[in-house]
Amino acid sequence: MLKKSTLLVALLLTNATLISAQTLSIGPMIGGNVSTFTAISNNKGLIGLSLGGFANYSVNDHFGLGLKVMYAQLGTAFDVNSEHLRLHYVQVPITAVYYFGETGNQFRPKVFAGIYLAPLIKATNKNGDELLGTDGKSAYNNFDFGGLIGAGFNYRIQSRTWLNVDAGLTRGLTDVTKNTTNYQNMSFGINVGVSFPIGKD
Repeated sequence: MLKKSTLLVALLLTNATLISAQTLSIGPMIGGNVSTFTAISNNKGLIGLSLGGFANYSVNDHFGLGLKVMYAQLGTAFDVNSEHLRLHYVQVPITAVYYFGETGNQFRPKVFAGIYLAPLIKATNKNGDELLGTDGKSAYNNFDFGGLIGAGFNYRIQSRTWLNVDAGLTRGLTDVTKNTTNYQNMSFGINVGVSFPIGKD
């Protein structure tokens, strides 16, 4: 009985410690990327914008979860002419994050990896005209899914308010087209945001 009580107390203390270490922060984020399609020989990178918000959930001093909801411009440019194809997405990356250093450090490097989900808003050409198929709907698939890896750092501006800088590579796993080709999105992006605390200190 004593052993069971001791174990129960230990579990409760461990759980309390974990809960007290868990913190949530949210904030705005802006950035840019260079994107292209895989499996095309005559394409080149297209510069795009990303804009939205993010949330960080710290499980303990070193591990956390990240969520972003971003308007993201992806697509590709072409070597043979000045035309480009722009895919406008709502991109939702979900990542596991490892933070280096200690909680009291002002500068915390980090690495992250995860997946992203991305509903397509529309596809446009260089002139901004929407690209439609013969059925009057978008000529491109209305959903993208893929993986991402990256690194960055958090810099404490003031107590529990952090500058977040992320640089990452995303790679789509689904075909962006509705025809027999098989092209996936690929991009490298840098995002900067400021996080503000919500919840426990």
